[in-house]
Amino acid sequence: MVRFGVLGTLEAESGGAALDIGHARQRYVLAALLADPNRPVPPDQLVTRVWGGNPPHRATATLRSYLSRLRAAGCAIDRTAHGYVLRADPASVDLHRFREKVARARTAADDVTAAELFDEALALWRGEPFAGLDSPWLTGVREGLEAERHAARLDRHDVSLRLGRHADLLATLPQLAAAHPFDERLAGQLILAYYRSGRQADALAHFEGVRRRLVEYLGADPGPGLRDLHRRILAGDPGLEPPPPARPEVRTGSLMELAAIRAVATLLIVAREGDFEAAARRVRSTADALEKEIGELAAEIGGPLVVLDDGGVRLTELGERLRTGARAGVAELAAIFAETRVSGRRIGGRLRVGYVASLGGDLVNRLTAEFERRHPACRVSLTPIRIGARWNEHDLLEEGDLDLVLHWAPGGDTRSFDLPNLRTGPPLLSRPRGLLMPEDHPLASRASVTLEDIADYRLLDPSKSLNPVARDQWAPPRTPSGRPIPRTEDDVPHLIGRTRIGPEDMLSLVARGIGLHITVLSLLERYPFPGLKVVPVTDIPPMIAVPVWRASEENEAIREYVAVTTELTAENAGIFR
Repeated sequence: MVRFGVLGTLEAESGGAALDIGHARQRYVLAALLADPNRPVPPDQLVTRVWGGNPPHRATATLRSYLSRLRAAGCAIDRTAHGYVLRADPASVDLHRFREKVARARTAADDVTAAELFDEALALWRGEPFAGLDSPWLTGVREGLEAERHAARLDRHDVSLRLGRHADLLATLPQLAAAHPFDERLAGQLILAYYRSGRQADALAHFEGVRRRLVEYLGADPGPGLRDLHRRILAGDPGLEPPPPARPEVRTGSLMELAAIRAVATLLIVAREGDFEAAARRVRSTADALEKEIGELAAEIGGPLVVLDDGGVRLTELGERLRTGARAGVAELAAIFAETRVSGRRIGGRLRVGYVASLGGDLVNRLTAEFERRHPACRVSLTPIRIGARWNEHDLLEEGDLDLVLHWAPGGDTRSFDLPNLRTGPPLLSRPRGLLMPEDHPLASRASVTLEDIADYRLLDPSKSLNPVARDQWAPPRTPSGRPIPRTEDDVPHLIGRTRIGPEDMLSLVARGIGLHITVLSLLERYPFPGLKVVPVTDIPPMIAVPVWRASEENEAIREYVAVTTELTAENAGIFR
């Protein structure tokens, strides 16, 4: 059975092996069919989904060619009277599994089950849906899917609050609320989590911030739900207190067995010390407590286990038999503990790694494969990302969805990442810079250019929201002699209508003559684009790729991933090109 993934990069695999689903435009065809699996998509509608309003001259023939290649790769695509149909088991598509688990969570009989189902559903997301593909139709699909994900998150928050897990929510809710500043339901969840965590001042301050934003931008006050929550907090309403923690169900027999095991351990200590007082000092208890514990064990067994002898303690025959048998169990338990402790210190769990798409999936896959070979208990999910317009902690790490990213740093250093709570590792590779321009541009015939040459033309402004260091390193504002280098009046996010920027965006803007772009010299090797050329820029530092993560969430898996990738790129500098 072929399994498909759309909640991240578009993926298809069968029997654990990835299918070759072709280049970007062919992937658009598969994406267009996967949006409606097992339902016919008319050819003209398929052409519109793939090419928008500007299809090529022979769009239908090209479409048939792509469909034929997808069939050859293993995708079950049929032609019917009503259009093309991708045959797929709903359980084989991660989007369907997400929706199925969310539906089950919303009708679950209890909150614990609901929380588990929501967690399983949200864990299926590897990043932005259909990452790396972009078209007007896909943008609409992507926005709809992100809305479904956000709704599931909000439902999961409500479940967590009902379960008394408000403290856990504070690890992610503030960042999510910052990304959705007008979402009153989300604001209410954060305010309640603050209040239940003993942070009433933060709860009231957040309400006031939301109220000001709504008045300033929308000319409206918060809705009745948020106003009522604010009133109840001010009144100290007992109904806002967290629910009591759930008590695990424990069988009486289990309690008796645990007490007996503890008493046997006490017996072994008393027998070794030969004295209740000495044994009590070792376990930080009292002689009376130990004597009572052993007496209860003796009553359970049905005979005395110890006798007093000249002020000391010795075991009876029954006590010796119990000690002899217990020693084997204690030795086995010690061995299990030692093995468990070692396993606990191994790197396991899940590591979510993002990488800027222009770094290349082949490089990142090779680095990750070596990490997983050394640490097979750790599952790594890889997500190609676009460069964000804000360039802050939450933007770079996909607002908490990623543990670490492999990201370009312009300027030959990591100063652009000198931000609160961010940490960077050693450079993994370095790439010379080049100027991207149309082939008929006046500088295209040059073997190389300098910033002085570029000052006569206009660079694309990467983003007015970037921190000043990052913005100036991507598109220098001045030449070494002090001449200003003009930038486009509108920045790239404004020009493309999105806050995340991919290589294809820069290629399209340069091809349209809107501005030039300083990029990596090898850009067109990875993203061929007819009519464009990259000429080396000789007086600008190289672009370096570095790992970036949150200092507050650093763990052994992140440290080891950085160590392995740094070691591998250093050893294979000539291979990773």
